[in-house]
Amino acid sequence: MDLKPLIGITSYYIKDRELGKDRDQGLIGQDMLLCTMDNIKCIEKSGGIPIPIPVFEDNDEYITEIIERLDGILLTGGSDIHPEEYGQDVKIGLGTVVPERDIFELKLCKKALELNKPILGICRGLQIINVFFGGTLYQDLKETKFTTIEHRGTMLPKFSYCHSINVDTNSKIYTAFGRNKIMVNSFHHQGVDKIGDGLKKTAWAEDGMVEGIEHIDYPFVVGVQWHPEAMVDKYEEHLKLFRLFVNEVKILKLEV
Repeated sequence: MDLKPLIGITSYYIKDRELGKDRDQGLIGQDMLLCTMDNIKCIEKSGGIPIPIPVFEDNDEYITEIIERLDGILLTGGSDIHPEEYGQDVKIGLGTVVPERDIFELKLCKKALELNKPILGICRGLQIINVFFGGTLYQDLKETKFTTIEHRGTMLPKFSYCHSINVDTNSKIYTAFGRNKIMVNSFHHQGVDKIGDGLKKTAWAEDGMVEGIEHIDYPFVVGVQWHPEAMVDKYEEHLKLFRLFVNEVKILKLEV
């Protein structure tokens, strides 16, 4: 029997100060690990075994060992990336940052690419991929007056359509969906400004906002700006992206 691939899922690193004195979980003084069940369920439904990864940014041996044992990496959403990681000062509109997570996930990317492990990035995950390859971000879309489209649709249910995106027919996203226009949700206030080296834009909103990227030199390094995992319960077609990812992981695993 073929073993299902192990897919590492990056986790939210929630600091004690963010939880406050009226916290519902854990004790005062404790930081917390958080991983959404949406991502876990999507990986499981797609034929993989989901493995949440705790943040240990100062333990390179741990990072090497975890990447060696995993077959693919899912970079999930979460806090803003510290602008120092892409060479900028902090600007008005920047949200909560967790530098430990930034450092950890950039190291994960480096090791995963060295070992040719597939990477799928969602929302913040797309942004981490872009920053890793030398790209930059808009720190806050409203402050930059980039667009009139509401990309931070927090007033909507998690699965709700927010806007359409165009998809490059020569892309992994198109391979997954088979269409050059799809409807997506949207829960981000940052976005790609300069695209990183070796990356190409594979999906975009009507206002030009980058909604999908992939690397031209690696078998599977893909990022999407929307949250497909949050749409699957109502719009099952968004599971296609996870199925493509897990299938690519299986193929590359057999080739090793």
